[in-house]
Amino acid sequence: MKDVVDRILSIYASTRPLDPARLLDSRLRITRYIESLASAGQSDAQQLATYGLAYLTEMHEGRDPRFTGC
Repeated sequence: MKDVVDRILSIYASTRPLDPARLLDSRLRITRYIESLASAGQSDAQQLATYGLAYLTEMHEGRDPRFTGC
């Protein structure tokens, strides 16, 4: 699990640096999110990383206005 979280944060930080406080908060929130996906049966590390990166992006940048859910 730690490897997946590290991978997500590394990919995100390569495009948008995070200050230490935000990085710590992001790590905690991503860890909880990935653990919830894993407990629901998701075990593919690549898929978990993809979901986690999308979650982190939405968390820091907001929802993409092109996708309204309609």
